[in-house]
Amino acid sequence: MSGRRSTLLALAILATGCGDPSPDAATRVVLVTVDTWRLDGFTPELMPRTAAFAQRGLVFDQHYAASSVTQPTHASLFTGSAPWVHGVTRNGEVLNEGVTTLAEHLSRQGFSTHGIVASFPLSRRFGFAQGFDEYEDDFDELYVQVWEGEETDGGRFFSLAESVTERALGALDRARGERQFFWFHYFDPHDPYGDAGGGDAAGHAYPIQELLRLAGEGSPEIGRELERARGRYAEDLRALDRSLGRLFDRLAADEADFATHVLVTADHGESFGELGALGHGKRLTREQVQVPLVLVSPRVSPGRRGELGGSADVARTLLGAAGLPAGELGGRDLLLEGGSPSVFGMRRTFAVEEPRPELLADGRRRPLPAQWFYVVQAGELFSGNGDQVLREDDLARPVEGVRAEELARAFGGLAELARAVSSTELLDPDTQAALRALGYGH
Repeated sequence: MSGRRSTLLALAILATGCGDPSPDAATRVVLVTVDTWRLDGFTPELMPRTAAFAQRGLVFDQHYAASSVTQPTHASLFTGSAPWVHGVTRNGEVLNEGVTTLAEHLSRQGFSTHGIVASFPLSRRFGFAQGFDEYEDDFDELYVQVWEGEETDGGRFFSLAESVTERALGALDRARGERQFFWFHYFDPHDPYGDAGGGDAAGHAYPIQELLRLAGEGSPEIGRELERARGRYAEDLRALDRSLGRLFDRLAADEADFATHVLVTADHGESFGELGALGHGKRLTREQVQVPLVLVSPRVSPGRRGELGGSADVARTLLGAAGLPAGELGGRDLLLEGGSPSVFGMRRTFAVEEPRPELLADGRRRPLPAQWFYVVQAGELFSGNGDQVLREDDLARPVEGVRAEELARAFGGLAELARAVSSTELLDPDTQAALRALGYGH
């Protein structure tokens, strides 16, 4: 894009915004990430407070996660690069200290930096605390007892939204200075479904292991149970929405003191039997990679945008909305440059040398290649590797001909990059067991 066109677009955004803040105003930048948030889970019926907040800003309808698991996508959100660039290509790896993160970038610009995360995959031992002055990764809820041969703190492995929001409000109270950055991460939609919403009539949440058990047995009840799990998932979204509403209220109340720029998105979605998939992390279907993205800033006017974007564009877009330089961070500023012609992503199983089959909802087992990639082009989603290309990650819809050859070459090249990139792995048996218990690697 020419410099003149970029300048005109920038002026158009500022001219149509909700009121450009004073150049002397203090600045607050806020990133909110939600684990396992499907695009169709973002509705006024399920999440009225979040939908009302989104009406103040821009909603991006064509946003895609870098992966269908937590760690690779969050690494992309914070570095502005793809998994095969930053090196976190699967869960269980540590973000390289040599990679510049959004928090480090803002810290160098004089921002105080505060992170509050809600689950084990984002604990500081995986490198996500880089650049944060404060990083809270203590968890409340029992789920996994042992990690890396050591007992966890009473088996506590994640926190629910009310706890995260209380800590978030405390962080906002403690923060000092006129430049502040906050990252608040929420886990509620992740299985076990219904825990945030109060569980079922017996007071028990619905774990994904129950769906996998029924699928493995070929149970005729799987359809009904999928609907039950989906209902529990909806309950969790409603509970999450109430907590997010409290956070949004507080941020709005502080707007007299801070020019506040807030971006809300997800690390991946969730499957409830679509194309046979259960949970997330094994496939790259739309339900698992197309996710919400909302940007609320005094520099942008309310509306919807259809530009194609991905996780690697989030940091630069948020910085652009706040009028801040992007420095070493990659990606595109979707406000200035518009969408990309293509968005790529990947998923990688734990043991590259030993691919395992995927258990489908009907009890069949689908071959699961170790590395699998996707690309979205002109509204179409293709997935595959160097040997096979599918539409919508559906075995029944193979791509053939010249298009398949082109995509296979592209995916094969990404696979080579992913194998070559250097990262630290925590793949001892206890770590793998802990991640599987959170729904990864079944």
